[in-house]
Amino acid sequence: MRGPRTDDLTVSRTVGANVATLRTLHGWSQRALARQTESTGKPVGFSTICRMERAADPAASPVAVYVDDVVSLAAALGVTPQRLITQPNCRACMDSPPPGFTCRTCGAEA
Repeated sequence: MRGPRTDDLTVSRTVGANVATLRTLHGWSQRALARQTESTGKPVGFSTICRMERAADPAASPVAVYVDDVVSLAAALGVTPQRLITQPNCRACMDSPPPGFTCRTCGAEA
């Protein structure tokens, strides 16, 4: 899946794009990700996830992203909050393909 262009995204747009990509890599729907956040102590609602991901499109209006939501989403996705706020070099593998695989887009190996 190709994500939105992230050349010049605000942090909130970057978070939305990263959440969408990582969620897809896990094979989760937006509702499934919302359910995963319930065990983090700070659930993030389905509609919040939808707004974040939709705002990743540079043509859409940016949305406010709360630090608590970033921390909860990162925990649910198994990454650090820093990973959600940082633009990856390769959106296809998020700079780290699964163990034993090579990314076809950037050539990174795990």
